[in-house]
Amino acid sequence: MNDPRRVCRVQLPTLPPALRANKRALGVYIAGAVFATGWWLFFDACVRSHTLHKQPTSPDKPYDPPGVAIKFDDWIPGISTTIGLVIVNLVNKQHLLDENGGLGANVPWNDDPIMWRTRMWLFIGFAFLAGGMAGSVALMIIKYMLNVQAEGYLEFGLASILQNVLLMLCVVLLWFSQRVESEYEYNLTL
Repeated sequence: MNDPRRVCRVQLPTLPPALRANKRALGVYIAGAVFATGWWLFFDACVRSHTLHKQPTSPDKPYDPPGVAIKFDDWIPGISTTIGLVIVNLVNKQHLLDENGGLGANVPWNDDPIMWRTRMWLFIGFAFLAGGMAGSVALMIIKYMLNVQAEGYLEFGLASILQNVLLMLCVVLLWFSQRVESEYEYNLTL
C-alpha cells in the first residue's frame, strides 16, 4: 500500500545501516571533497594560464602570448563565494527556530533580535554567494566570450563558473549535514 504523504512515486534508496549512524560526518566529508574539487579546477586553470604566458627558453622560438590571462579579477568570484560559504555555515541554525520547533511560527522575527541578526547574517552570506556566481558568469561573458582576443580560452571562464557551482553545492551539503544530529550530541532538558 502506498503512503499518501509521499511526494515521489519512486522511493529513493535508503542509506546502509553502517552509513546511517554517520550521516553528519559523511555529509561533511563529501562537502569538503566538493569544496576541494571546486578550488582545484580553478587552480588548474590558473596553472594552465601561467604556462601559456611563460616565455620560451630558446631565442629561436617566437613568443606570441595569448590575449587573456587569469588575473586578480578572476579570483574575486571564488573568494566571494567562499566568504558566503563561511558566513552561511557559521550561523547557528537553532536561532532560526522558535521554542515550538517551527521556523519562527509564533514569534514575529522583528521582535526577536537574535532571530533578526541570524537572518541578516544569512542574507549577507547568500548575497556573497549570489554575487560570486553572478560575477563568474559576468566574467565569462565579458572577458572570455565577447573579447575577440580570448578566442579559444573559454575554459578559463568555465573553470570559474564550475568552481562557484561546486562551492554552492558545498554550502547546500554542509547546511543539510549540519541539521542531522550527531551521535555525540545530547539534548538535555530539565
